[in-house]
Amino acid sequence: MGAWQACRRGGSALAAALLLALPAGGWAGDDAESWSRERKAFWLNGAIVGGVTAYGFGVWNWGESSFRTESEGWFGRDTASGGADKLGHAYAGAVSTAIAASLYRRWGYAEREAARLGAFSGLLLTTTVEVGDGFSPDHGFSWEDQVANMAGVGLEYLRLRYPEWGERVQFRWEYFPSPAMRDGREYDITTDYSGSRWLLAFPLQAWGAGETPLRWVELQAGYGTRGYSSTDRDYFDAPSRHPFIGVGIHVPLVLGRMGAPAGVQRVFEYVQVPGTAWPLPP
Repeated sequence: MGAWQACRRGGSALAAALLLALPAGGWAGDDAESWSRERKAFWLNGAIVGGVTAYGFGVWNWGESSFRTESEGWFGRDTASGGADKLGHAYAGAVSTAIAASLYRRWGYAEREAARLGAFSGLLLTTTVEVGDGFSPDHGFSWEDQVANMAGVGLEYLRLRYPEWGERVQFRWEYFPSPAMRDGREYDITTDYSGSRWLLAFPLQAWGAGETPLRWVELQAGYGTRGYSSTDRDYFDAPSRHPFIGVGIHVPLVLGRMGAPAGVQRVFEYVQVPGTAWPLPP
């Protein structure tokens, strides 16, 4: 995957969040109040397909080639990003599902229905992007990317469907700008893989720590890569992959004790604050 290709494809993670977040504000007016929840769901999913498709034809060169597939590999050393892009796809699927489910809850769907419909919308968005890439001369449909999309959506569905496990397992993205980003040679944070890590966090509070001091602690396992982008070559001797385990502070609990709203606490179930955990190896 070339640098330009990676920039465009990785941007779908940000597009996913934006496309799903817009209706939350745009449909909050008086006119929207007369819509049934089913009508809102229909138009949300229609907007996902229509918006992504229009953007793909206008910006990503969709339709300029016949449909084709492309095998990108997984987490091998010789892949384009060492597998970091696959975790980016999974994360986009998870966050898209979470945002969509929150909209469905707001529109009156029960938790179980919201989880199911949220997973449908998250998978619809990520699959539309991937299928559209199949008609692009720059990309091609990647089964590896699609499996990663499905994994992220599936994980978030299980977290939403079974809240007790949602508290026990959280999928997060940690970002601190890479040297290339800080020097102005990289511009897209969604593909700044040398500044990104993805992790699963296991808060001990949800695993029986109770009111002991361990309730402030969480265990982590994650993965990141460094030096794979062409803009990284002046900063790293060679591309490298970094699986890690770690111990961190459970930031959502800290924020809750400080009086932060529940919505703010929930954001940090998906975002890892740099410097709040100690990974091994660093």
